[in-house]
Amino acid sequence: MIEMAELVHTIKQDSNVIKLMGGMLAGNVGEVKPTLDLTTELCFTYPLIESLLGMATQEVMPILELLTNEDILEKHFHDKLLFCPYCRSPNLRPSLRCPKCGSRNIAKGRVLEHFSCGNIGLEDEYMAAGKYICSKCKKEFRFLGTDYRSLGVNHKCHSCGEVSSKAALKWQCLKCSLFFADGEAKEAILYSYRINDEKRPLLDFELGLKVRFIEFLKNQGYEVTEKAKIGITTKSGAEHTLDIMARLDDGFIVYTIGIGIVIDSHGEEIGLEEIFKFDDKAYDLGIHDKVLLVIPRLSPEAKQFAKRQRIKTFENKDLETFLDSAIPAARRQVKKEPFKFETKAKFLEYLKNLHYKVEEKAKVRGRSKAEHTLDIMAYKGDGFVTHTIGIGIIIAKDRISLDTVSSFDTKAYDIGIHDKVMLASPGLKPEANRFAQQQRIKVIEVDDPTKLA
Repeated sequence: MIEMAELVHTIKQDSNVIKLMGGMLAGNVGEVKPTLDLTTELCFTYPLIESLLGMATQEVMPILELLTNEDILEKHFHDKLLFCPYCRSPNLRPSLRCPKCGSRNIAKGRVLEHFSCGNIGLEDEYMAAGKYICSKCKKEFRFLGTDYRSLGVNHKCHSCGEVSSKAALKWQCLKCSLFFADGEAKEAILYSYRINDEKRPLLDFELGLKVRFIEFLKNQGYEVTEKAKIGITTKSGAEHTLDIMARLDDGFIVYTIGIGIVIDSHGEEIGLEEIFKFDDKAYDLGIHDKVLLVIPRLSPEAKQFAKRQRIKTFENKDLETFLDSAIPAARRQVKKEPFKFETKAKFLEYLKNLHYKVEEKAKVRGRSKAEHTLDIMAYKGDGFVTHTIGIGIIIAKDRISLDTVSSFDTKAYDIGIHDKVMLASPGLKPEANRFAQQQRIKVIEVDDPTKLA
C-alpha cells in the first residue's frame, strides 16, 4: 500500500501542477521532451507543457524536478548540450588538431610504411596512376608485407608529419572566438519525463475520482475534511487519521461518515488486514457510518467481512459508475431550524420538513430474528448513505428508569439503528440519563404527556 497524503496535498495546492498531471493522466501530454532552441537563455525548452501552463522553461523545470524527486515522474537522458566555458554560448565549432603541434592540417586514412626508405604516409599520398609510388624515394611497391605494411587507420599531420591514432578535439566559440580543449566545455544534460506507472492508480484516483467524490458530498450538504485527525473523543484515547470525514448537521441530528481509502499500486486485491484496520479505527472513533473506497478491488473474504460489519464499499469501477449516475445538482444548503418540541404531530411535521420519511409503529426484524416495533422510524437517503433514526416514546408516572432506557437501547442495537432519540415524559432518572449519554441517545424531555398522544 502507498501513502502520499502530504505530496498529494502539495499537488492540489498548485493549480499548475494539477493542470500538468491532469494532462499527463488524460494522455493529452505523453512523454515530456525538451526541444533545442538556441535563441533562449537555457538553449532548450519544453514547448508542450510551457504552452499548457503558460510558463517559462525556468518555471517549468522546478515542477518537473519536484515530481521527479517524489517519484511521481521518471526522468530519462535525452540529450547533452555543450557550452563555451567563458561566455556560455552554445554556438561552438569543433575542429580536429594534431596532438603534437596543434595544427588543423591533419587527415585521416589508412597509413602505410615503406620498408625500403622508412617513409610513412597516407594511402592517398602513395597513389599515382593506379600504383603505389613512394612519395619519398619514388620506388614502386607492390607486395604487402614485403615492400610495405599497413599501420591501420590513423591520423597524419601534414604540418609536422606526426602519425597518431587519435586527433585532439578542440572547440571554437563562435561568439567570443576563443579556443578550448574538449574537456573544458561546460555540459548541460537534457531529460525527458514521463509518469511513473506505479503511481498512476493513485494519481488517477486523487486527481480524478476523489475530487468528484468530494464535490458530490459537498453538494449533498456535507462538511468534508480530508486527513481529519481525531484523538480527544476516541474510546482508547489514541489519535486516528481518517482519509475523509463527512459531517452533516441537519439541525436535529449530526451525522458523521468515516471514509477510508485503500489503494494497491500493483493492482492486487485488497485483503482482510486493511478492512480490519479501518473497522477498528471507526469503532474506536465511535463512527458507525463507514465507507471504504478501494482500488482496484476487495478479495472475496474482505468483501464478506465488510458487508458483515456494515461497511459500504466502492471498488474503482463501482465509484466511477456511482458518480456518473449521480444527478448533478447545485450545492444543497442544509436549512437548520431551531428545534422545540410542542406536540407529536408538529414533531412529525418537523422531521418531514427535514426531508425524512416517517413511519409510525414501524415493525422491524432484528439481527436476533425477533420482531420489534418502533414508535417512530425516520429515514432519509442522499443516494450515498441512508440515515435512520429510531425514536421511542416513553411515558411514565415517575421519572424513567435505567431499565426502560436500556430496553430501548437493546432494541435499537438489535435492529442496527445507531441514531436514537427518546421522547420522555416526565424525564429520566440520573442513572438512566447517564446511560443515555453514554449510549448516545438524544433525550427530549416532554413536560406534558398529552403532547405525545
